[in-house]
Amino acid sequence: MDSIEAPFGEVIELRQIIHDSGVPLLRILVRDGGRYTKLELDPSTAHRWGQIMVRWAQTAVEKENPPA
Repeated sequence: MDSIEAPFGEVIELRQIIHDSGVPLLRILVRDGGRYTKLELDPSTAHRWGQIMVRWAQTAVEKENPPA
């Protein structure tokens, strides 16, 4: 689906896979040098995680760029 290069050299890959049971999952693969971390999230968990990440990012951006 997509690949993101993070600020400190990590590469984050996002892929959709279908579990043997037929459930679609979001596979997140984080490459950090020779280390790999793999997560597989169901749609509900991915949605909740995404909402939390967006909320955090909006707050962080607002703190970096306060209104004049």
